[in-house]
Amino acid sequence: MDTLGDRLKRLREEKELTLEYVAQKVGTTKVSISRYEKNDREPKGEMLTLLADFYDVSTDYLLGRDTSTENNIKKEPKLSPEVETIAAHLEGKEITPKKMKLLKSYIDTLFDDFDDE
Repeated sequence: MDTLGDRLKRLREEKELTLEYVAQKVGTTKVSISRYEKNDREPKGEMLTLLADFYDVSTDYLLGRDTSTENNIKKEPKLSPEVETIAAHLEGKEITPKKMKLLKSYIDTLFDDFDDE
């Protein structure tokens, strides 16, 4: 049976991320992330939520309460075809979820303005 650490490690490796990168993004240390993945320590409270948000899964999935990844991936609204096309041009650049939301909002607003003309 998978442990919390197994799930964290699998999610990180599937995205080909380093311990350092994950630690930086969630505001902790490489050592802490390593300990979570090795089941030497368990993330509590806010850190568990930060990790779930970072990996775009539910805390229930991380905790093993619901092992279906598909059911626990947070659903984002479908992007318009225009936004998906522009996003494809950004491949290779570090686009954080916040930057992507801002970009989507800007593009949607821009296209809404053109629709009014």
